[in-house]
Amino acid sequence: MIRVPRVALVLLFLSGADLMAQAPKGGEFSATASINTPNGTRSLAFNLVVSNPITIEQAQPLREVLARGGQQMLLSVIRDSRHGRIMFGGLEYPANLIVAESDGGGMRYFVVTGRPIKWEESANGEPSLDYPFTLLIVHAPEWGTGDGTILTKAALYVDDEGHVRAEQYQGEPGTLKDVKRLK
Repeated sequence: MIRVPRVALVLLFLSGADLMAQAPKGGEFSATASINTPNGTRSLAFNLVVSNPITIEQAQPLREVLARGGQQMLLSVIRDSRHGRIMFGGLEYPANLIVAESDGGGMRYFVVTGRPIKWEESANGEPSLDYPFTLLIVHAPEWGTGDGTILTKAALYVDDEGHVRAEQYQGEPGTLKDVKRLK
């Protein structure tokens, strides 16, 4: 049942219009990530490798996935995708989806990965299960340093203009400081 949407999604991404669209620029970035927790603020090294970003136009089919199946369907569709890597300290996670858009002075990347679900969340049917993603919004200027935002427990949707939008589950989003392009 999940294979049909994946196949449909692949066919939509490989359409002629998508092949003619200009591919967004990838790269490697470093920053400092800060997240507020009940035990205080945690800061650690952050690295992002953007290897295969897609455009907003290419992300349009994900709206139908969200409309038909919600967050869990979207997670199932993008789970095996590899558009890059996210590294927090010594931990590495796949970037299951990276949508890139030009913002005039550089690029803005919307980086999505399925977050690890804790046993307690699953066993107790916690409301946080409806927020299965971690989202990073990274502003990477052509020159100098940028910034960004981290939503550790996020629900995603795509608005009418094709922009990725998110809702954070409890707490404040974290920050990315001193985003630098390495490559």
